[in-house]
Amino acid sequence: MTTAEVCNALGCDRTTLMRNWREIETCAGATQVEKVENGKPTYWTEAELTLLLEKIKGNANNQHNLSKTAEVIETSQSRVLKLQILQKQMQDIYEAEIAELKAQAEADRPKVEFFDQVADSGDALQMRDVAGVLNLQGWGRNRIFSFLRQHGVLDSRNVPYREFQDRGYFRVVEQKWTDREGDTHISLKTLVYQRGVDYIRKLIQDAA
Repeated sequence: MTTAEVCNALGCDRTTLMRNWREIETCAGATQVEKVENGKPTYWTEAELTLLLEKIKGNANNQHNLSKTAEVIETSQSRVLKLQILQKQMQDIYEAEIAELKAQAEADRPKVEFFDQVADSGDALQMRDVAGVLNLQGWGRNRIFSFLRQHGVLDSRNVPYREFQDRGYFRVVEQKWTDREGDTHISLKTLVYQRGVDYIRKLIQDAA
């Protein structure tokens, strides 16, 4: 077959044909193949056509594999980029949550310190002890009593209304005392639970 017939049969141009043939010539074991001489009519034997066909197919497969490899690399790079973006987003979320928790902890610090102060004070505190724990300037026992009366928490006897006792804020106890004549009397004393101390603190802060 002539070169033109080979190109037509293999579906390639002469440049591609000759390039593949030169690659065949440089391969081990191909030294016996007759070289193509430019400018002279060239006839290709069956053995030479077989080598050319295998070489051209091999190059086509290599090109296909390179294309597939490039696609895999591009896909991998895209996945890596997406993972990096996701990691950055997660890091931003994590840092934002940490900052929010720190801010919340700072906001809760006075409350935590407050509960630490009253944690060891027993079941309930007297109002003068509540004033000491709150440690608010100008807020003594009598002012707190007056404030709670004004806000409808205590009645005129400084006894909490049933609603606030049921909430677990206060505890009312009976006290016996004896006058100068020796007569025994019973009075009611208001004690404040830890929850009630916190309620009083918030009530004062809200009023302020």
